[in-house]
Amino acid sequence: MNKRGFEFSFVWLFSILIGTIIIFLAIYTATKLIGSNEYEINTKTAADLRNILNPLGTSFEDSKSEKIELIKDTRVYVTCNSEKGSFGENRIQLSEKSSFKDWTEPGGDVSIENQYLFAENRIQGRTVYFIITPFEMPYKVADIMSAFSDEYCFVNTPDKIKKEIESLKGNVLPINFSSSPSKCDEKSISVCFQSNGCDINVRGTCSGQDCEGNLFKNGLVEKNNTQMYYSDGLLYGAIFSSPENYQCNVKRLARKLGYVSEVYSEKARLSATRCNTGLQLDAVLLSKLAENYKTLNDLKLIEAQADIINTKNTALGECNLY
Repeated sequence: MNKRGFEFSFVWLFSILIGTIIIFLAIYTATKLIGSNEYEINTKTAADLRNILNPLGTSFEDSKSEKIELIKDTRVYVTCNSEKGSFGENRIQLSEKSSFKDWTEPGGDVSIENQYLFAENRIQGRTVYFIITPFEMPYKVADIMSAFSDEYCFVNTPDKIKKEIESLKGNVLPINFSSSPSKCDEKSISVCFQSNGCDINVRGTCSGQDCEGNLFKNGLVEKNNTQMYYSDGLLYGAIFSSPENYQCNVKRLARKLGYVSEVYSEKARLSATRCNTGLQLDAVLLSKLAENYKTLNDLKLIEAQADIINTKNTALGECNLY
């Protein structure tokens, strides 16, 4: 055997082995650094999105729409916790489409405590749309922020709802109207009103004098094999939200309603000598109902008491409470 040839081959094999290890370590280190950087970027982007959402709101009593354009295709993960703090919280995480791999690692989740974000567990797209409606029970409690990125097709839409959505189309909401589910685009999510056959079915249940011309003032939204009771401004929240996020956010709103009702009860007490509204005890009862809220069925009792207060308040004229 040629000893020099053996030594030469061994040196080459050793060099190749060491080179392979160095390249592997370099790739591993680079991947870790990129992953760490992606996590930090996605966490910061989620915080930036939270800061954008904070000032969004109706301010007054009207509904409105907004949209946020993102730089890349993005996944927004939305969760809800009704037990955190005084009125619960939403949390969001972001993951962006990457050329290096399909999706980057989601960043840290960021808390949103002063908004009520009704959305699917995951929103995906470059544009996120919002329909923002006031939650009044009977006075304004908070804003309902319904977020989505998919295209929707509303079937047999009631005139009142159709006109409302059309009035919000300044931001070109991806909502189309149709007379039949078969006429909806295959990529869209279909929503049927007072009929079956869609991905989501809405049934209006409102009856009585207060519901004339507004069958869908309250009712049920059937989605993902779950029925969700809604009242007034909660309709869009039930349509665009996952059942778990919807139920959690309604519970958060009930807790906020309990606090707001206490404020109005105190206002009625303090103004009694000047202008006795007679609504103090009614507001106290509404506060108690809201504090005892457990499931969507309790929303019906809260709604009934709110209607009583609203009827009495309207009859007071200039002496009304709100």
